[in-house]
Amino acid sequence: MSETTRVAFIVNSLRFGGAEKHTLELFNGLDSSEFHKDLIYLKREEHLLDQVDFDQGKTYCGDFDKGWDISGLLRLANRIKKSKPDVLVCVNNYPLFYGYLARWIAGTHCRIIEVFHSTELPKKEDSKMRLVYRHFFNRCDGIVYVSQNQREYWEARGIDSDKGIVIHNGVNTDYFFSKYSSEERITIRQRYGFSFNDFIVGICAALRPEKKHEDLLEAIQKLKSDGLDVKCLIIGDGPRRTAIQQKISSLGLEHDVSITGFQKDVRDFVDACDCIAIVSHQETFSIAALEAMAIGKPMVMSDIGGSAEQVSGGVNGYLFPAADTGALAEAISKLSDSEHRDKLGKMARKIVKRDFGLNGMLEKYAKLFSRGRTGT
Repeated sequence: MSETTRVAFIVNSLRFGGAEKHTLELFNGLDSSEFHKDLIYLKREEHLLDQVDFDQGKTYCGDFDKGWDISGLLRLANRIKKSKPDVLVCVNNYPLFYGYLARWIAGTHCRIIEVFHSTELPKKEDSKMRLVYRHFFNRCDGIVYVSQNQREYWEARGIDSDKGIVIHNGVNTDYFFSKYSSEERITIRQRYGFSFNDFIVGICAALRPEKKHEDLLEAIQKLKSDGLDVKCLIIGDGPRRTAIQQKISSLGLEHDVSITGFQKDVRDFVDACDCIAIVSHQETFSIAALEAMAIGKPMVMSDIGGSAEQVSGGVNGYLFPAADTGALAEAISKLSDSEHRDKLGKMARKIVKRDFGLNGMLEKYAKLFSRGRTGT
């Protein structure tokens, strides 16, 4: 029997987010007969804790405070010293910084793999990247990018090109699929004031600034002024809910837009929509888009990050320049024809099953991590 590889994942928190969901897919999904797994989250934000499969390995919270936390670093180093991982998997820049220092303090010789989910960063974070984090990226043993465009972006900004590989995000197409009857879809629609015949554009994203729900609302208002009867279902919740509700009112869309609030399982809400829009100004490789595509929904996506690796215009959706609400409205209008969007929706699911399935992603990470056992 071959020796198992000990893998420790370090993630900033277990809040709702694509990087956090992706980490849990790896922790839960990697074969426990091949991998001994630890999950370390630095900050006690535990919204996704109930999605952890505790039979797969041990979990540990570092209880880090804001800013530079020396006490948290020492606790992390002690945890790494006890768990003795062969591979330390750091998810994004903050965990890489602390993981690298903790490994040094612990005196271990495990490999460090960075799994990076960000492309363009806010100004403050971009400064930290240039001044601090970049040096740790160039000293780790490997970097996993989740899109090719993302890899090219960062290597053009000084990240060592010899360290990088691309492993696209993947989703479980046996879990995300269109399983609801017409009656069930009608029930969801009626709950939010919509009818069976309404053309509904959905957006499934936390109500945070970078997701730019306001752009979609402005596009909806433009389409209505041009004579297209279109509705919008906002799936999720977040800190900008009040501001978004005020935007809905200011545009006169109170009868055309509804917000579901937080939903633990989004599948039936996504399935109740006719298409899904991702209008972010910051995005790298949207897991929400893959989930919607797996359910058979054509996409409208801002052309940033790796969206062009997910969506081909007229094949499974449409891309538009980020922040261009006129182009966004035009892209949505192309999906108002039911036969056209059904055709694109079927292709969307086919593409996810072929290129972005969960099992394929897990196999690639398993090969990467198994090469990382100390002494191999």
